[in-house]
Amino acid sequence: MAHILVYLQRTPQGLHPASAVALCLARDLGSERGATVTAMCAGDAGELDRAMVSAAGRHGADVMVFCGPGGIERLQQRLSPVHTLVPWTAEGIAAASGLVSGAAIPRWVDARRPDWGSPDATSGVVAGVLPWHDFDEQLEAEYQGDVDQVPMPAWVAEVPPPVGAGGTDRLIIGEPQLRYVAPDAIDHELRAKLAAVGAKPTRVEDVALATNGHTLWLQPGAGPLPDALAHRGPGSRVLLLPGPDGTLDATWALADWVLPGAWPDVLAALQTPAWRRALT
Repeated sequence: MAHILVYLQRTPQGLHPASAVALCLARDLGSERGATVTAMCAGDAGELDRAMVSAAGRHGADVMVFCGPGGIERLQQRLSPVHTLVPWTAEGIAAASGLVSGAAIPRWVDARRPDWGSPDATSGVVAGVLPWHDFDEQLEAEYQGDVDQVPMPAWVAEVPPPVGAGGTDRLIIGEPQLRYVAPDAIDHELRAKLAAVGAKPTRVEDVALATNGHTLWLQPGAGPLPDALAHRGPGSRVLLLPGPDGTLDATWALADWVLPGAWPDVLAALQTPAWRRALT
């Protein structure tokens, strides 16, 4: 049987958006081609990993494995997957760096059916949409024997365990806490739309120091993102808005989402219930 392997990246908010989108893409490919979707996550974060298992089943995985050091390489050797999908982040790129299938090639999933076609042997997924699958699937996770040898980031010990049996339910849905960075030349109408979604202006240096919340980064075209964003806290997410002419740039690894389209249209979409839940 054919296999598709997906790397899951933890964050303080749960599964990284690019891993969630990668799972949905893998599920569609797997259903079309009769392939099994195996989700893998490095190490053991205890109770926090209930959220990983829940998200894996919800977004389309058939199998969930928590791996020790080099686990993704071992799984690839064992399964010989037709595709390996990782998030296009520093962690995902590093995880794929030693794979026999080659380094990850960045791919922007800006629609359920992206126009670039089928994934590569190893693809780095940039999330341009919300995950589109929401299955009621409960998985039993497999743990490799050396899973405890993977060091966990410091925030794992600081984040409270998820509430709810599924590991991802929230007791209170609040208003999204947003800030934005934009060119000085944006017009008053766009500033009003940013205010309407609750976004407040901030400085680049403040985003680099942020420990939580979400930043809308309005930057037309491709243009590299500043290296300073790599130093922001693990609970701080960046949504890059490159406008209708955005083209993929390697520095998009510093963003959590890259949302296509004209800025007013994207801001309108962010006010929908699905996006408000994602940003809370």
